[in-house]
Amino acid sequence: MAKFSQKLERLIDFVQFTHEFQQVVRVARIPYGNRMENDAEHSYQLAMVAWFLIDQDKLKLNKELCFMYALAHDLVEVYAGDTFAYDKKAVLSKHTREKESLKKIKEQFSHFKSLIQTIEKYEEKSDAESTFIYALDKILPPLQCYLEDGAIWKEYGMSLQDVIEMKNNKIATSKDVNTYWVELLAEITKQEKKLFKKR
Repeated sequence: MAKFSQKLERLIDFVQFTHEFQQVVRVARIPYGNRMENDAEHSYQLAMVAWFLIDQDKLKLNKELCFMYALAHDLVEVYAGDTFAYDKKAVLSKHTREKESLKKIKEQFSHFKSLIQTIEKYEEKSDAESTFIYALDKILPPLQCYLEDGAIWKEYGMSLQDVIEMKNNKIATSKDVNTYWVELLAEITKQEKKLFKKR
């Protein structure tokens, strides 16, 4: 086995970590596709949509910090796995699993201090950038469900009320994102019969 410098070893380790991130599959289908998206695709999309909205709406947010939050917000799922928001059993253990995962990431990348700090600051939701990315993260799945005519909602037997209960308070943490949610929800409600399975 080749002997590398510590710096190159660390780089190889982190590149491997990003590949592991791509292996985390979410319960979110790529619209018009036949497969679920992975965490890396989701985080990239979140960063791009944040960039789009910050520019379009001329939001007074630190763009770089938003990108960092978007790219790092789900990294704990490398070791904790994705938790489907409507899986009540998995939700119960989510905090513990993600706390243990962060501990592991801290040990593995103790030299990458800004990454650790970014993950921790995102978890605190104590600044406008983290609440913006958090709310944006919560609106993307219903947006994608809307784009594919409610396929995931139908597949998992979810109701409009389930979506409202799961999303309203979380998205409301950012008024900039909530504006879009109010309009989207009005349309989803109008198309309830089309988007949700009859119970």
